[in-house]
Amino acid sequence: MFATAAVFAVMFAIGLMLGREQIEAALQRRVVLLAVVFAVVVPVPALAVLALKVFGLTGPIAVGIVLMAISPGAPVALRRALDAGGSRGFAPALHLAIVMTAVLTVPATVVILDWIFAADFTVTPFHIGRQVFFAQLLPMAMGASLRANRPALAAKLEAPLGRIGNWLLLALAILVLFDMPAIIDAVGWTPTFAGVGITVCALAVGAAFAWRDPEVRPVGAIAAAMRNPGLALVIATVNNAPPAVTAAVIGYALGLGLTIVAFLQWRKRRGLGQASPA
Repeated sequence: MFATAAVFAVMFAIGLMLGREQIEAALQRRVVLLAVVFAVVVPVPALAVLALKVFGLTGPIAVGIVLMAISPGAPVALRRALDAGGSRGFAPALHLAIVMTAVLTVPATVVILDWIFAADFTVTPFHIGRQVFFAQLLPMAMGASLRANRPALAAKLEAPLGRIGNWLLLALAILVLFDMPAIIDAVGWTPTFAGVGITVCALAVGAAFAWRDPEVRPVGAIAAAMRNPGLALVIATVNNAPPAVTAAVIGYALGLGLTIVAFLQWRKRRGLGQASPA
C-alpha cells in the first residue's frame, strides 16, 4: 500500500507536467524519440543477456536480472531525467511513449527470452497493460486532466506533489534497505553488482542513441538505464516464480538506484543538473 501511494503521487505530479507543448516537443524530435525508445527496449535487454552468458549466471539470479532488464518505464525515471538536466518538454512525452510501448514489447521480449533460456515464462499484454495503466497511466491522466482544466492549480501543485512523491520513494527505499540482509542471504551480491554494471552500460547506450542533442542526452541515458521493478515483479508473480527471483529483482534495483544517484551527483558537480524548460 505504501509503495502504491508513493508511485501514485509521483505519477500524478508527472501528469501535471503533461500538455500540448510536450507533445509538440516530442514531434519536433520524433526521430530522436524513436531512437531512444529503441535503445530502451532492445540494446539494454541484449546487454543483460550477454552478461548472463559471459559470466555463466543461471537460475533465479539470472531470471531476476533478465526480468529487470526487460521492464522499462520506471515511475521515477522522468523525475530523475529532469534532475539530470533533461528537457521538460521532451522528457514527459518520451516517458509516456516508453510506458505505452512496454505493453507490447515486454510480452514479446518474454517470448524471445523464453526461447533462449527455456525458462517457461509467460506474460500477456493484459498483465502488463493492467500494471502500467493503474500504476502509471491513470495517475498521469488525472494529473494531465487537472492541468488542462485548472492550469493555475496544476502549476501550484506540481512542485509540492513532486517533493511529496520523492520523500515517499525515499522512505520506501529505506524500508527496502532493512530487508537487505534477507536478500543477500537469498541471492548474494551478484544481482546488485549486475544492476550497477548494466546500468552504467545502459546510461552510455541511452546517451549515444540521443546523439548530440544536449537536452535529450541525459533524458535518453536515464530512460535506458531506469528499469521498472514493479513490472518485473508482476511477471514473476504471474509465473509463480520462487522468492529468490524476487530477491534478485530487488537486489538489481538497489544496484541500479545507487548508480543513478552517483550519475546525478556527477552531473550536479559538473553543473549539468538543471532541467531545461524546453
